[in-house]
Amino acid sequence: MKLVHSIEIKATPEQVFYWIERPERAKRWVMNVSRSEYIKETPERVGTTFREYVEEGGKGIEMMGVVTEFQPNRLFAVHLESESHTADVSFVLQERSGRTVLTQDIELHFKNRLDEAVYDAIKQGIMNQSRSEFAELKRLCEQDL
Repeated sequence: MKLVHSIEIKATPEQVFYWIERPERAKRWVMNVSRSEYIKETPERVGTTFREYVEEGGKGIEMMGVVTEFQPNRLFAVHLESESHTADVSFVLQERSGRTVLTQDIELHFKNRLDEAVYDAIKQGIMNQSRSEFAELKRLCEQDL
């Protein structure tokens, strides 16, 4: 399943990237992540491994992650894996007239085959969550302007 979501933020790429690149800051706008911890940090950030705990509806899931791409103020990408799925998530930042266009690209694969209706419901839920998260990120980035 491929999902793409974009938003324009009245802030520089540096201001937006600040909220994306570190899990402790991302928890302020990413829903459902109750805890995250580094397993191994690399100086160049690519190859950094981490663990996240995601809770929703009273249920929790552990996700293992690795940073796959890191270009300061331009690109941040991770590979996530849980018992039920894998996800490759990238955040691409583009400057346009003093603003930042942030695009999130998610490639999600389930380890078990899902019914079409369940698949569609999951996709809609993820898109709704992305809209809410991006609205909060926009608020955080623009609050000091």
